[in-house]
Amino acid sequence: MSGSTYWPREVKRAEDASPKKGAIRRLDRLRSISRSLDPVIANRMWGEIGDALQPIIDRYTT
Repeated sequence: MSGSTYWPREVKRAEDASPKKGAIRRLDRLRSISRSLDPVIANRMWGEIGDALQPIIDRYTT
């Protein structure tokens, strides 16, 4: 499988199974990208992602 089409196919396959699995695959992709970043930048990225996701998590868990 070509490198440029791997993640889009994986995400599509996971989203076909369920939205939650699709979201997990997208986060897996972000995790793989963040490995090559400076640790300070990667930590800030994950903090911003967490801040953005928290309202969504709160909305669907209450």
